[in-house]
Amino acid sequence: MNDSFGGRLVDLVLHPGRLMDNVGAAPRWPAAGLLLFLAMIGFAWLTSPISGPEQMEVMRDSKFMRMVPEEQWQQQYEQSMHPKPVSRAVAAVGAGFSTWIMALVFGLILGFFARMGGGQGTMKQAIGIVTWSALIPFTLASLVKLPLILATESIFRVTFSLASVVPGLEPGDKLFTVLSSFTDFFTIWGLVVLVIGFRRVFRMSQGAATTAVVLPWLLLTGAMTAVGLLFM
Repeated sequence: MNDSFGGRLVDLVLHPGRLMDNVGAAPRWPAAGLLLFLAMIGFAWLTSPISGPEQMEVMRDSKFMRMVPEEQWQQQYEQSMHPKPVSRAVAAVGAGFSTWIMALVFGLILGFFARMGGGQGTMKQAIGIVTWSALIPFTLASLVKLPLILATESIFRVTFSLASVVPGLEPGDKLFTVLSSFTDFFTIWGLVVLVIGFRRVFRMSQGAATTAVVLPWLLLTGAMTAVGLLFM
């Protein structure tokens, strides 16, 4: 059984059960977290000249942006199209750091829910399960989406969710936001791996593991989506 770093990456896609057995024995979450950190830095750096202006265009008619004078908005828009190297680097590092921290916090939250649901595992194991699983919706998804984003010059329109199959939906639409948040293919794939991890490592039933993973995710995603919709 290959439990090297590369072997774990292969198992993440092909043999998630075996990966999680190895994570239970040796979480090694800093290694997965470092890859997550570096991948998000690279993705944010390469896409920032696209994501910045597009974000401003989507939010142009939002409640918040309507309070910004037109001249100021135009200035910010021009700056987002041509970000300075230093600010671009800072933003990229911030994206990588925030993603890693989010994985750690989510690991603690899921570990708490799993323990409350009768799971028999440690918080270190929970962080390991979440950090390795997070490589799917963040690192793997970024690798798949990056060439499409660069080709289409759009970060919002490149979505592997139901938002891509509903006719007439635009990135600024509320339904587009909801579908993108809750039906993304890579996110759901990551959730499935999380359930496998908590079921095997924390010795939980299928139902208990699913509840411990999906319920906190629904609550957090719902809260963040609701906040975003308030400013649209």
